[in-house]
Amino acid sequence: MEFYIGSQFSREFSFEESRVTQKLAEELNLFFKDKDYGERIKNIVVGIICVSKDFEPFFPVRRTKVMRKEPTISYEIKLDFESFKSSNVDERKLLLVKEFFKKTKEYLTEITIKDFKKDEFINDLEIYFKNISN
Repeated sequence: MEFYIGSQFSREFSFEESRVTQKLAEELNLFFKDKDYGERIKNIVVGIICVSKDFEPFFPVRRTKVMRKEPTISYEIKLDFESFKSSNVDERKLLLVKEFFKKTKEYLTEITIKDFKKDEFINDLEIYFKNISN
């Protein structure tokens, strides 16, 4: 399983502040490197959006997509700008992790994907996030 996490942050954030998503992708890829949940999904592409109110209309959250020709699922997550901006580095990571798990579980529960061990994946994701939250 491989994760690709991109981000759209408002100009109020520095490059370093927005790297929290890249660091999460690196950590997830290490944890899930040798895990297999079936042939249908091998890649998860997530877009993280955290923009100020002025930019909200330009960054709507697109719906979840399961690619037909690739073993990939794609979705977006919008973070609360005010909460994220007023947080320190550790709090930001926790906010990102909580929202990432919540939305991933929600999106995967809404859809049926043949040949994808969804429950096993969600369970492993929960184990991973519990370990880094402690």
